[in-house]
Amino acid sequence: MREHRHHKQQFAALVLTAAVALTGCGGEDGGSADGKKDGGKNGKGDAAAKADPSGPSGKSKGAIPAKGVVVKAWCAVPANKPADVVVEAWDPGSWKKVATTTFTLPTTTVMTEEDNASTPLAELCKGDVVTPEDTGTGTGTGTEDEGPKALAEPRVRQLFNDDFTKLAVVLKDTETEGTRAAVVTPGNAKPTMVNKSGGSDFADAPTEQHPVFAPGGSDQVWYMTKAENEDKPTFFTAPAERRGKGDELSAQRPGFTLAGSPAGPASALTASVLRLSPDSRKAAGFHEMQGMNVVDVPRRTTVQRDDDAPLHPLGSCMPLGWTDSTTVLCGEREMTEDDPARKNNFWTVDSTRLKKDEEPPSAAIGKPILPKTSRKNTLRALSPDGKQMILTSRQGTVTEHFTARTAPGAAPKKITAKGADQALRAGQVLEWR
Repeated sequence: MREHRHHKQQFAALVLTAAVALTGCGGEDGGSADGKKDGGKNGKGDAAAKADPSGPSGKSKGAIPAKGVVVKAWCAVPANKPADVVVEAWDPGSWKKVATTTFTLPTTTVMTEEDNASTPLAELCKGDVVTPEDTGTGTGTGTEDEGPKALAEPRVRQLFNDDFTKLAVVLKDTETEGTRAAVVTPGNAKPTMVNKSGGSDFADAPTEQHPVFAPGGSDQVWYMTKAENEDKPTFFTAPAERRGKGDELSAQRPGFTLAGSPAGPASALTASVLRLSPDSRKAAGFHEMQGMNVVDVPRRTTVQRDDDAPLHPLGSCMPLGWTDSTTVLCGEREMTEDDPARKNNFWTVDSTRLKKDEEPPSAAIGKPILPKTSRKNTLRALSPDGKQMILTSRQGTVTEHFTARTAPGAAPKKITAKGADQALRAGQVLEWR
């Protein structure tokens, strides 16, 4: 049965403003992609972009190792200085920080949600605009009611290219209110515009928004435009190649996620809270007015709207990831009937057993993974093979971190390394790679 209730999210309407108009920074090259120019906080951009040679192995063009690390990001707005997005890599064995890279943002960067300037950066920065000194003090763990931030959705990860050497942002002209999609690199706040094609002098202000990098390491950026008199956004890839129309934007459909693999083309999916299977063949997420579903990912470059694909309902499952290419990892979902055995718990759903437009059969639903407790548990990271997860567990005012298998009967093991608390407090985990 399709669900007609949906959870509304409230977004602040704040934009960083500056005296420099957007037109003053258009068309400039973003400089070195390896962060060698001096920049970042207090002139430490170059030093911060160097990985610890004793850290995990894994080749990468940037500071962040290509494997063996948990990668998180957070936003910082120092007094009287441009804002930064800080990316850190932590060794999940020793919980030592092995690499840091910092993106200093142009002063016209949109950092919170606006009706005419959708960007996943707002989700990354929401409730987490902190200073570096706050990262070890508990800031960023969330409020008592909300708890810590869960593992980032793919569209937030897609703000960055594969090796975290580029960040996609939206810039706003405070005079014309036009918005442009742009890319910045570590240590250099001068942006590169995604759409470099010229336009008529007598034209509407641009409405580019929601830029994200296609998966697979190509550094291709997708973005969308939506004029005042348009209900549905139009999707583009640089250089301004039109890809199709999406659904009307809303709190439940704030933008889109790109699905694809290195071997195939990328497609834009406008469902939200979307989680992609490891082989990029399926996606689990919320389709507005139709609940949580699994859909097949298009095998071509296109825009898939909420009603474009057959929907296979997930029931009370909030998809958090995939333990393999057919099995969805679930957490409890708001606005569904309470199941005492699954409260504050996790379980799996076998997507091969799901049926079109029908509630999932009992044979598709796995048993609860964790022991039954009253703890409030949040998934923070999922291992590359989907077999291990990192949890933040709260009991009263006590916050602790655990590792556990993603299979029923898991016995969570407390993480005792001192660095884990610092690593998992401020910011949002983007990837365990």
